[in-house]
Amino acid sequence: MPAAAPNFVLAAFQRMLFATLMATLITAGAAGCSHLDRMKPTIQAFESGSYAKAESTYESLLEGRRESNKDRTLYELEGGAIFAAAGDIERSMGALNYADEEMWKYLDEAPDVRVTEQAAAILTNQTIVTYRGTTYDRVMCSTYQALNHLARGNLEAAGVSLRRAYEWQRDAVEKNAKEIEALEEKANAAGASKGYDAKAAQKDPNTRAGLDSAYGEIRDMKGYAEFAVPYSTYLQALRFQLTGRSDEMAQATVAYRRVVGMLPEADRAYVEEDAKLAEAVSQGAPMPSMVYVLCETGMAPELVEFKISIPLFIRQVPYVGAAFPVLKFQGGAASSFIVRAGNARYSSSTLTDMDSVIGGDFNRRLPAIITMTLVSSATKAIATYLAEEAANRSSKTAAWIASIGGAIYQLATNSADLRTWLTLPKQVLYARFPAPADGSFEVDLGDGQKIGPIAVESGGTTIVHVRAPRAGAPPAVRTMRFPQQR
Repeated sequence: MPAAAPNFVLAAFQRMLFATLMATLITAGAAGCSHLDRMKPTIQAFESGSYAKAESTYESLLEGRRESNKDRTLYELEGGAIFAAAGDIERSMGALNYADEEMWKYLDEAPDVRVTEQAAAILTNQTIVTYRGTTYDRVMCSTYQALNHLARGNLEAAGVSLRRAYEWQRDAVEKNAKEIEALEEKANAAGASKGYDAKAAQKDPNTRAGLDSAYGEIRDMKGYAEFAVPYSTYLQALRFQLTGRSDEMAQATVAYRRVVGMLPEADRAYVEEDAKLAEAVSQGAPMPSMVYVLCETGMAPELVEFKISIPLFIRQVPYVGAAFPVLKFQGGAASSFIVRAGNARYSSSTLTDMDSVIGGDFNRRLPAIITMTLVSSATKAIATYLAEEAANRSSKTAAWIASIGGAIYQLATNSADLRTWLTLPKQVLYARFPAPADGSFEVDLGDGQKIGPIAVESGGTTIVHVRAPRAGAPPAVRTMRFPQQR
């Protein structure tokens, strides 16, 4: 690093400082106000089972975010889940439709387009980048929309949504690794252009210890193979089954078997029975009256900020603080349920571990996240240092301005991107069983909350969708009944 810097460094820094502050203040709003901060009143109501209150507290927040495209997709996703729990299917469908259409624009987009946008934000921060959704955001958006269509009895529209979920999974398989690799390369190149070695920084003992402490658990999370979300694939199989057509029963068999391959052995029994049943019906056996209980429990992890010191490789300023995003997993979820149907009892199994889905996705992106954070924090600190050095040789006033401006610049831009879909569940539990002869059943969530009695569709299929954000809080329940198709 040169000991002296010409005056044009100070002038360049002042221009960069002004532009950055304006961009940050305009796009990010009040400093320090994260997505989690804005969502707190709504999340508190949602977790307590006050879904109407959650909807009302969320309305003004969503309207405010609709004024800008930067975060709107994320807020529409949140709205889709909140409105559905409140029983407002039309508003849920509208919110999810907006988010789905916005994200769908990027299905065929080359990875370098997204990479360029994110890399351009290195000198500011990632919160100014338009939120385009993670892979699981896109899959779950389509999955939730399919549930809305099923609640309205529209099997054809549900099928369209579930095919879109599959397309997002396929798109991720084709592009995700390339995109992450390209982003990491661009971040390293940006650092090198400023004289900063991000790879060397990661070898620093203090930095390495801090990163290991924050990300040790997450680095072991892989998610499901090929970006799969078993919940979505299971719903696809179930939708095929609901049509009653022998050809679609054959497709249901294949989809159920895919889910079998995704789940650990302890959770396969129900879906193995589904596969056998669908295969038998596809070959001419009668379809019995069935009940399916799908229970989303708990809350998805939050993203929180943690700071560690990273090396600048400058003798006068050896270290600077850097803000990284880290997943914080949530407790308080009901971990099982039991169905009481006549004299029979059915215990739940886990259909999807959403913590694993989200953690696996974050882990895949983690190398790029770390590199971008290192380069972003370091290059801004180096720019501040050079500007202060140049100002010191100019005048005391210039030095004071550079010092204060540098502090403001780093404060305004040294923050982690904490945007994530908060109202997703921690896990999805399921059970399936023949419709009881007496025509009803009850569900015990194991936390003192009981659902039912629930009437079943005689000679058809009954689907019960439960959203239980926190143990002990009243769940949101939707019952869908489908007459047997002939």
